[in-house]
Amino acid sequence: MSDGTIEERLSKEREIEGMYRGPVLKILLKIALPIFFGMVFQLLYAIVDIIWISRIDLSDPSYVGGVGLIFPLLFLAVAISSGVLIGVGSLVARSLGEKNHYVLARIAESGFFITFLISALIITIGYVFDENLMRLLGAENEYFVHALDYFHYIIPVAGLMIMGNVLLGILLGEGLTSKVMIAMIITTIANVILDPVFIFLLGMGVKGAGIATVLSQIIAAVYLLRIFFRRETTVRVEWNMKNVDFSIMRQIISVGFPQTAGQLTMAISVLLFNRLVVNIDRLALTAFSLCTRLDQVLILPIMAIGSSLITMMGQNYGRGDFIRVKNIWRTGMLVGMGMSAFLAAVLILFAPKIFPFFTDVEGVVRYAVRQMRVVEFSYFFASIAIVGRASFQAISRPIPGLIVDAFRLAILSIPVAYILVMFIQMGMNGVWIGIISGNIVSAGVGFFWVRTALTRSIKQSESST
Repeated sequence: MSDGTIEERLSKEREIEGMYRGPVLKILLKIALPIFFGMVFQLLYAIVDIIWISRIDLSDPSYVGGVGLIFPLLFLAVAISSGVLIGVGSLVARSLGEKNHYVLARIAESGFFITFLISALIITIGYVFDENLMRLLGAENEYFVHALDYFHYIIPVAGLMIMGNVLLGILLGEGLTSKVMIAMIITTIANVILDPVFIFLLGMGVKGAGIATVLSQIIAAVYLLRIFFRRETTVRVEWNMKNVDFSIMRQIISVGFPQTAGQLTMAISVLLFNRLVVNIDRLALTAFSLCTRLDQVLILPIMAIGSSLITMMGQNYGRGDFIRVKNIWRTGMLVGMGMSAFLAAVLILFAPKIFPFFTDVEGVVRYAVRQMRVVEFSYFFASIAIVGRASFQAISRPIPGLIVDAFRLAILSIPVAYILVMFIQMGMNGVWIGIISGNIVSAGVGFFWVRTALTRSIKQSESST
C-alpha cells in the first residue's frame, strides 16, 4: 500500500532530530559511530577471508598468494563502489535539505541504471579476458591456477558491490547509518560462517571462498532491499524506467568519480612507496606494510566522521544554512583531530608490545616501532585533510577534495620521499619525512580552502537576503 508521493513524505518532516538545529556534536557522533563499527567489521571481513584461505594448506603459499594477486582488480571495484556511495549519498543529502522532490523521486532508478551498465561492463571484461588479466597481474604456475579459480567466482561481487552502494548511498544521505552498519555486519558474519562450509566441508578450496563471498553480498543485498520494500526511507525504489534521468546520473558521477580517482591515487601511492622501501631494506618493507595496516586504527574513525559530514553538511547546505554547515565542518575537524591524537598516542605507547605479535624478526619490529614513533602524530594533520575532502564532497565540490587528497597521498609525499631517499640517501627517514610532509601540507591546503569556500557561501547568502 502506497504511503503517498515524495512531496507528502517530505511534508511529514521525517528528518533526523537535531539535523537542522541544536548541538552539532551529538548528532555527528550518532551518525558517525554506526559507520565506524560497520567499517571495523568490513576490515575483519577481509582478515577472516585470508585466514580461512591460508588454512587450505599452510605449507603452500600459492593459495594466499594467488588470491592476493587479484587484489588490484578487487580494489578497482571497491573504488568504483565507493564513488557510487559518495555520489548518491551527497546528492540525496543535498536534495533532502532543498526538498527537491524531482531528484529524490528519481535518484534510485538513475543510480541503478548507471551502476548496472558499469557492472555489466566489468563482469563481461572479467570473464572474457580472465586468463589475460591473471597473466597481466603476474600469476604463474599454481598461483595462476588458484588466482583464476578464485577470480571466476568472485567476479559477480563487483556488480553486487557497485549496485548495492546505490542503496547504501541513499541510507547514508538520509542519515540512516545504523542500517548501513547492519548491512556491513551481515556481510561479515555471513562470510565467516560460509567460508569454512564451502572451503572445507564441501571441499571447494579457493572456489568456495569466492562463492561464500558472493552469497554474503547477496544476503546483505536482501536485507537492504527489505528496508526499501518496507518503505522505511524517504527515497523509494519504484523500479520504473521512467524515473531514469541522465542529468541526475551526471550529478552522481560528478561527485562520485573524484572519490574513485582518490581511491586509485591511494593505491598508486602505496605501490610507489612499496617500490621505494623495498630498495632500502626488505625488513623495512615488511614493517612498512604492518604499519600501513595498523594505521587503519587511526584512519577508520576519521573516515566515519567524514561520512557523517556527507549527511549533515549536505542536508544543511541544501537547506541553505551555511553558518550551520561551517559549524558542522569545524566540529567534525576538531573531533577528528582529537581522536587521531589520542589514538596515535596509544599506538606509539604500545607499539613495542604490538609488533612482536605479528613477527619474531627483531629488525622488522625495530623498523615498525620507529615508524610509529616518527610518523603517527602526523595523522593529526591528515585528519584535517580527510575531513576537508568529505566537506567538499558534501557541498558538491569534489574536485578541490580530490586535490587535497592527492596532496596528502601523492603530489607532495612521493616526490619528497624519492628525493630524500634516492639523492640524499636518507633511507627510511626520507620515506617517513615524505609521508609527514604530505599530511601537514594537505592539512593546510584543506583547512584554508574549505574555510574560504564556506565563508564565501555565507557572504553570498547574506548579500542575497
